[in-house]
Amino acid sequence: MAPLLQSATTPSDGPAVITMRGDLDTDTAAQFWQYLGYLVGQGHQHIVLDLRGIILIDSVGVDVITRAFAWMRHRGGELVVRSASPSVADQLQLARLAESRRSHPSQAGG
Repeated sequence: MAPLLQSATTPSDGPAVITMRGDLDTDTAAQFWQYLGYLVGQGHQHIVLDLRGIILIDSVGVDVITRAFAWMRHRGGELVVRSASPSVADQLQLARLAESRRSHPSQAGG
C-alpha cells in the first residue's frame, strides 16, 4: 500500500489542480474528501484532478471521485479528471454510467 500524497496548485485565474500520487483506496479516500472540501471551502469551484501518479484505486476510491463529480456539479462547479491510466479511466467511466442510471430510474433496465 502506497500512501496518498496530494498537492494543489491554485492560480487565481484558473482551476485548482490537485496532483495525486499513491493509492486512493479505503484507507485514503477520507483524506482526499477532506482535501477537496478544503479547496471548495476556499472558493475553488473548478478543480482538475491529475491522476497520473495514482498507483492503485479501489471501489471506495472510485466512489469518492464519483461523489465529488456530483457534489461539484450540484454546487455549480466542475471537476475534471486528467492523466488517468486507461484502467482508472475505465473504472471512473463505468461508475459514472452506473450513477447516472441510479439517478434516472426510467433509464435503468433499458
